Amino acid sequence: MFEVLRDYAHGVMILGIPLLLGSALFIWRDGNLRRRGVVVQADCINHRRNSEGNTSLQLRFVVEGAVYTCETQSYRFPPAAVGEKVDVMYDPKDPRGAMMVTELGSGRVPWAIGSVAAVSLLATAVAHL
Repeated sequence: MFEVLRDYAHGVMILGIPLLLGSALFIWRDGNLRRRGVVVQADCINHRRNSEGNTSLQLRFVVEGAVYTCETQSYRFPPAAVGEKVDVMYDPKDPRGAMMVTELGSGRVPWAIGSVAAVSLLATAVAHL
């Protein structure tokens, strides 16, 4: 088994390191939002259609008198019309990183990807001992 990892060590590193770092970034960002997040209502102020025909929402919300905007992921069928209200969650330390509450997933995917990347990198390192 470890012989195969020796043969593909460069590939494992090229894929594993960015996956591990990307997962860590998502875990850190989402973790902060989950720990400190505050939910407020935001107004849908615009729809933006991309080249594939999917639509993202531009949302506006107010925190202590300051106005912030955020953009959602793209949807085939937008969850809100312009003028409707949706819930967003923001980190009080940096409200610019807000997300629509329904977009905040369970957090399992970054952990799973990061775990696979870490185990693959560790096994590759062991193969070179």
